[in-house]
Amino acid sequence: MGKRKKSWQEKLLDSKDLPRVEKIPEKRSKKWGRGTVVIPAPIEVNEIMSKVPKGKLITINDIRKKLAQKHGATVA
Repeated sequence: MGKRKKSWQEKLLDSKDLPRVEKIPEKRSKKWGRGTVVIPAPIEVNEIMSKVPKGKLITINDIRKKLAQKHGATVA
């Protein structure tokens, strides 16, 4: 018997150790700048997307800004 695959809902609710705010690694600092980066939990991203009214648009950059502000990080 094989292991049962997780459903989308189970994956969404499995936060592991997220959200996590970390210092931006030196390799990434050229692209992202200096400061901190937030790695969000999947449920946080889903909450932001679910608040977008039907027929409206939110960009990934808008989502990243909201997450960074929420966690006091430089980028997300």
